[in-house]
Amino acid sequence: MAPPLLTLLTDFGLDDYYVAAVKGTVLRLAPGTQLVDISHQIEPGNIAAASFLLAAAAPAFPDGTVHLAVVDPGAGSQRRILVAESAAGLLVAPDNGLLTPLLPGARVRSVECADLFLAAPGATFHGRDRFAPIAAFLLRGGSPGDLGPEIADPVHLARTPPRREPGLLSGVVVHIDRFGNLITDIPAAWLPAALTGAATATGRTTHILARVGSHTAAQLADHYEQIPRYGVAVMIGSLGTLELAMRGEDLARRWGVDPGAAVQVRWRDTMAGPRGRELPGEAKERVE
Repeated sequence: MAPPLLTLLTDFGLDDYYVAAVKGTVLRLAPGTQLVDISHQIEPGNIAAASFLLAAAAPAFPDGTVHLAVVDPGAGSQRRILVAESAAGLLVAPDNGLLTPLLPGARVRSVECADLFLAAPGATFHGRDRFAPIAAFLLRGGSPGDLGPEIADPVHLARTPPRREPGLLSGVVVHIDRFGNLITDIPAAWLPAALTGAATATGRTTHILARVGSHTAAQLADHYEQIPRYGVAVMIGSLGTLELAMRGEDLARRWGVDPGAAVQVRWRDTMAGPRGRELPGEAKERVE
């Protein structure tokens, strides 16, 4: 049998002993566990960022994986500890909205099996003293049903879903990766099939225009090499949502964009005139 598999996602960073202590506790209580780090560089307390990374990474792992996510501003308080049985595996996290995108269809329990918790001098390190023992219990083959009752009211992050209107898609930047790419929540499948940028047999061309604040991009690219040096383009990202990328520079820094920024994507058809030029009267918008 393959060894049990645990992923770890925290905001602990790598300068302190915290990550090592969590891993050591898991390995002591569930020997032979294979550990995979999703990230430990989440901004302290940034639940939304942790939620995005967990939802992006978890589906890539084999069935039966246990995912332990500890970004927990409420450590030591009475907030619940959750175990969720989902299509992405078994999820262990605080009840603070971190699991929001993975909750649809999941069976969620509030952990009340306090005899698993480790004795500790204080209540500030639940990652080691409570979350790690719970994960180890599951890694040893323990049943989620033995940990506590099923609940119907886990905390959800407040989110406004992306919108689709005729000729207009609206959403937000949900993540900025280390390259400065702007990852949005707008499904790429919402783009019209004709949005290729190439003239069709009817002589019409479909143009895209993405706007973030006062900045715009008017190119749809399949890959980074298609973007002119220091140009900006809209791309279909690896998660199936729209992204904005700049070739040769950090776009988020260049535009001064943070997660949560509003994004709009429009398109329009134009009639090609002689030599492919647009006919007079077509509206132009400034592109940065």
